[in-house]
Amino acid sequence: MMTVNRPNILILMTDQQQASTIDPCSPCLTPHLDALAGEGMLFSRAYTCNAICSPTRASLMTGVLPHLHGQHDCTHVVSELHAKYDPGLPTWAQRLEEAGYQTSYFGKWHVERTEKLDDYGWQRYNLAGKSYGEYRRSLGLPAHEHLISSKSLGGRGYRDTVLYGVTDEPESASRPYYIFSQAIEHLGRLEPGRPWCMFVSTPEPHDEYIAHTAYRDLYDAATLVPPASWNDNLADKPDVLKRMQGVFAGMSWEEVAEATACYYATCSLIDAQVGRIVAALRQRGELENTVIIYTADHGDMMGAHGLFTKGITPYEEVYRVPLLIRAPGNAQAGTVCERVVESCGLASTILDLASCERLPNQHFRSHTPLLRDANDPAWEDFCFSEFYGQRFAFTQYLLWEKRFKLVLNAFAYDELYDLKSDPAELHNLALLPRYQPIKERLLKRMWRAIEETGDTCMFNSHYWSLRFFDLGPNCNQES
Repeated sequence: MMTVNRPNILILMTDQQQASTIDPCSPCLTPHLDALAGEGMLFSRAYTCNAICSPTRASLMTGVLPHLHGQHDCTHVVSELHAKYDPGLPTWAQRLEEAGYQTSYFGKWHVERTEKLDDYGWQRYNLAGKSYGEYRRSLGLPAHEHLISSKSLGGRGYRDTVLYGVTDEPESASRPYYIFSQAIEHLGRLEPGRPWCMFVSTPEPHDEYIAHTAYRDLYDAATLVPPASWNDNLADKPDVLKRMQGVFAGMSWEEVAEATACYYATCSLIDAQVGRIVAALRQRGELENTVIIYTADHGDMMGAHGLFTKGITPYEEVYRVPLLIRAPGNAQAGTVCERVVESCGLASTILDLASCERLPNQHFRSHTPLLRDANDPAWEDFCFSEFYGQRFAFTQYLLWEKRFKLVLNAFAYDELYDLKSDPAELHNLALLPRYQPIKERLLKRMWRAIEETGDTCMFNSHYWSLRFFDLGPNCNQES
């Protein structure tokens, strides 16, 4: 039987947005998100479970790590061998549907290949693919934005590709505007008196970083400050990162600053759309009975360590993501929670807030204890992530605790960072003898997480040619 006092739930997700863009005192202007943070809780140390979109999005829907749901790479670029999503796994949207929620989804999906969202609990959906093109044509615009300036990068045998640019098109022509408009219009079609859950997902600010002039003009690139790691020569980091850095080696700081301004401008445009949908909820009298969640699948290097985008980059710019939860009646409104949390814990959090039974065999913790007490003494500051290296299969496992971060690289030597004394991750401590006890402690914790989450492929790595970690999977059985 439906419970009439269940809240509405609105999930807003972006693609490739750095957590720093909504940090307090960020140079990125997001007034509407700042207002939501003042009425909710901002999690300043929320980490994604993977560095690219499809594995993370599938984990968000199912509450399990990629090794279990099978989506190891992006849905559209690899064979089924690397992106074989298990459709038998239950999703939290199905739980909500069973509880009487009206469910709808707008924007980017990239969870699995069929794009039949009604199989996964979403009753109404518009993925804004072909429909956005039709919308642009209705405005008399071509399929792609008209750029008044841009920066492209190429290379021998590689096509020239735009990294960033500026368009003089109106805000109403942008994809975020269109996606949020679809969602706002759907609010008016919902049946009164029944709770609803709506997911709004923009592909932006993912590269290409295309800024609209009205938002680009908010930023003076000359005043932006380089990341602390901008000049990192990657001397103590895996060689593959040096190859990746070479792609961007010809860019001056002025060009990086312009790319950053365009990126920030897109985040500000998205923020304006957040303001639109919040205003629509307020006008309908539903704001105070609606849980609003804002997050991203992963971040972007945006010049840190001389790199852009994401992938085999285990750094905070990519793995730390925005997470903001505004829940009705939250006594801790305006709190910044500094505990280490998993962003994909939203799978359990959403069901908790809706008073629904959680999904079985969850790998991530619900955030509800911290929504009650941001300093909950029972909370373990711990997070575990896994990455399967996209097309080139550079496997990584990452573990955070309150201060230290370990990166287990299956293709190179490992990385260990003290995030308190070295937040820019400039100094890899993994090879220094005095840090070996810390590394081994974290490695034991990592093997325990691998075992507890049922990663039998990784845990059964006793074969001779696979024994290249400092400690093996049975290390926790030692006396």
